[in-house]
Amino acid sequence: MSGPSDVSVGGVLWRRKGVILLLILCGLGAGYWFFTTQDETFRAAATIEVYSQNVPTNTGSASEIVVETAPNLAFIQAEMTSQDVLSDAIAIGQLTAFDETPADVSSLINMIRANLVLSPPFEGAESPDRTIVEVSFESGDPTVATAIVNAVVDAYDKSINGRHQGNIENVVGFFRDSRDSIIPKLDELENEFTEFRANAPLEWNGKGEAINPYRDDAIRLEDNLYNLQSQARQLDSKLRLIREAVKGGRHPYAVFQEVQYLLDDVRDIEQMHQAIVEAPNDNLELQTQLMDLRVQAEMLAIQFAANHPQRLTVEQKLKATEKALRELQQTRNNVSPEKIDVVKRQDEAAQALLTTYVSSLRKKQDLINEDVADTTKRLEDVRAKALKLMEFEGENASFLRRIARYQETLDLYDTQLEKANLPGMNSGLHVKVLRPAGLGMLVGPLLSRALVMGGFLGLVAGGALAFLWDWSERTFRSPDEISTLLGLPILAHLPVILTPSKRQLKKSSGNDLFPHTDQIVTVLHHPHAPCSEAVRSVRTSLFPVAGAPPEYQVLQITSALPGDGKSTVAANLAASVARAGKRVLLIDADLRRPTQAKIFGVQSELGLTSLINGEGQLADIVVPTDTEDLFVLASGPRPNNPAEALMMPEFGQILDEARLQFDLIIIDTPPLLAVTDASNVATYADGVMVVMRIGRNIKPMSKRAITMLRMLHVNIIGLVINAVGDSGYSATYSQAWSDSYGGQPGGEYGHSYYRYGSDRYLDASKGQTITVRSQRSRNADPARAATLSEPVKTTE
Repeated sequence: MSGPSDVSVGGVLWRRKGVILLLILCGLGAGYWFFTTQDETFRAAATIEVYSQNVPTNTGSASEIVVETAPNLAFIQAEMTSQDVLSDAIAIGQLTAFDETPADVSSLINMIRANLVLSPPFEGAESPDRTIVEVSFESGDPTVATAIVNAVVDAYDKSINGRHQGNIENVVGFFRDSRDSIIPKLDELENEFTEFRANAPLEWNGKGEAINPYRDDAIRLEDNLYNLQSQARQLDSKLRLIREAVKGGRHPYAVFQEVQYLLDDVRDIEQMHQAIVEAPNDNLELQTQLMDLRVQAEMLAIQFAANHPQRLTVEQKLKATEKALRELQQTRNNVSPEKIDVVKRQDEAAQALLTTYVSSLRKKQDLINEDVADTTKRLEDVRAKALKLMEFEGENASFLRRIARYQETLDLYDTQLEKANLPGMNSGLHVKVLRPAGLGMLVGPLLSRALVMGGFLGLVAGGALAFLWDWSERTFRSPDEISTLLGLPILAHLPVILTPSKRQLKKSSGNDLFPHTDQIVTVLHHPHAPCSEAVRSVRTSLFPVAGAPPEYQVLQITSALPGDGKSTVAANLAASVARAGKRVLLIDADLRRPTQAKIFGVQSELGLTSLINGEGQLADIVVPTDTEDLFVLASGPRPNNPAEALMMPEFGQILDEARLQFDLIIIDTPPLLAVTDASNVATYADGVMVVMRIGRNIKPMSKRAITMLRMLHVNIIGLVINAVGDSGYSATYSQAWSDSYGGQPGGEYGHSYYRYGSDRYLDASKGQTITVRSQRSRNADPARAATLSEPVKTTE
């Protein structure tokens, strides 16, 4: 469930509506005062149109595009407020003759420049070919405002109309001066070129182009040299292949077959090959097949992987052929001498043929090498002569480029000069007055504007002050904010307890069932009140299961600051649990400012300090109250060492004894941020319940108190929000609670004491004569124990 946040804008403004309303009224008053102190202001305005009357001639002249588009608002303002335009405006309108204007021209120019305003009269007033501008001026005299606007518009019109023609004349003059400066340079360059051609060792064709005669010879020799070198590389490759084939000691005829296979251009040995193969030779045929298979295997190994089907087939054929060749060789060893002679004759013929072929290749190679050397020498000579003439070729090209560049520039300038004198050329910008300035109209001061501005400033200041004030209070605004910041559940919200007046008490004294109990215990005197119902909700959280023992038998109730109502909550909770049939012991451990004995009207000189000092038994000192099963253990005589008394082991023994006799033990302790007493008791309790009262600065105080308890590692049950609706802070919180749930809400000490109003607790133990001592101290020094237990007379 989400409720209104304390930081919402609407919530803050509503809580501080009085301050905001006051500042708004102050702002309205300030606006009215401002209105009465201001002088009257009149405004005169004129509307003009600045447009470009472009008439395209499609000549490409530079003067045609001097002005293509109308200037935008920024350019118009810069031109209109320039020194020349404003000086002409003063002269045209005789503005220095007015009493309201300065007599000095410079001062008047500065005044016009500071107050002249140019603005577009409507959206879309600027376009590429025209711009519409509203020119306005404000002055205390309507006549002066009108005169200044009209004079400035006339001066600007005069400036624009004469500016375009001047720009065109400047462009034409530039082209004419540039043309006249180029002609002498071009004549001088042409004379130098004529002299160069007369002395240069170059040839010239019919078109006047320079020719280098040695360049063509060098190109022809380079082609011949390239062809010879290619032939030499081919012969060298053939010889290298034959040398590789001869290696290995194979039969000459097999070598001859391999050479013929590798060199496709061997044609002159075909007839000898036919003569050699007339006699049958199975061995030679197998070797030829083996050679072919090896070549195929090598080529396939380059193209395919090892497991390729085609490669595997060729490798299988290669293995089978090698096996057949070995078997044939064994058979050949057993053949007749006649067959051996045939094989020998074939090898001799193949050997002779290879020898003759290699010899012819080497002779051809020698001849080609001689031609290469001769061609190289001739090429070097021709190149040297061509390089000498190339310098003259470069100089000739440089002359031609410079002459062409000068001629192109000269032609361009001549063309621009011819086009600039054509009729119908662009006439430039024009200024047209759409609405001249009339008599100035009153524009200020306006009462409505002053009041609106003053009220707005008051609203802003009031809102800022409201947020600053709201932030400085540092209080809680909603239950969700408490749970989020402190991380604890809220057990109940107790409204303000309204006690009856003395007259009402006298009327109802005869019917009161609890005459000795104070009216603040509403669960007894007003059991149907909203506060009583809220206390019963806390009781239910302690006894979630009917008839079962409580989860927290020893319950400490404390608060962050004095005045939070922790004693009232403790008394009401104790009475409520006792009314439910549980034996309850309420211990008043606030030894500095005890209240429980007064609330329940019990009279007892002995109490908690007496038990700690060993002066009696628990059963003898507890006092019954008007409520059945509710007993009170008063604080007893006030000691001068209350913090030390609650740290003694006897206090823990008292609680252990009480656990055996009562169903619930409630300990009322001082506030956490006032003194250390509550922190000392927290270690003995099964659970700690913190009572909080919504007020100023409660947020940091409650956070600090909870942090102290968590540092002690105690079990914090939850929070009880007391007295909801008793103040402005609590009323805001109560409204947030009602909006969220519906209905009405049924470790630092020392120098910080006085910040929390804890001086009452510190001063409460001053001047007391009773000192609480532990059993061990009393046994160690009985005489001192007796002395400390006796009252000591003090002088005021």
